[in-house]
Amino acid sequence: MRLRHVIVSAIGIAAIPIAFLSLAHVAVVKGDSMMPTMRNGQFVLALRRYSRLRRGDIVLLRRGPEVLVKRIAYVSSDHVAPLDRPLFQEVRDYFASGSDPDDLVVPADRVVVLGDNRTRSDDSRRFGPVPESDILGRVVAVSPIP
Repeated sequence: MRLRHVIVSAIGIAAIPIAFLSLAHVAVVKGDSMMPTMRNGQFVLALRRYSRLRRGDIVLLRRGPEVLVKRIAYVSSDHVAPLDRPLFQEVRDYFASGSDPDDLVVPADRVVVLGDNRTRSDDSRRFGPVPESDILGRVVAVSPIP
């Protein structure tokens, strides 16, 4: 009887990190692209299960082998503001066309992400809108120090 309690306890203890990892993703901020909001070396916690993505959400996204931390600037079907359109000239072909030739529309199931430190960020201005399937989670907590 005692051995059974030990086995059940061990399984329960092992299940906690597995359950945590299925609900959350932990990453480290690399670089200065999210300054001043986040600094290099800070840990972030993102929930994998999230409701609809919104402008302003900070997310973790997979970009090749890297995990990036970025802010959502535009969501699916949004029209890029006229003042922002020059930022996306190099990736214009990744956007849908709007009512006039200069209009840029975010395609379905994609989001435009930007770093808060625009001069130091590798983001949608370089690689275009990101598929929502590449979003790993919405950031809900940041460590206070790196």
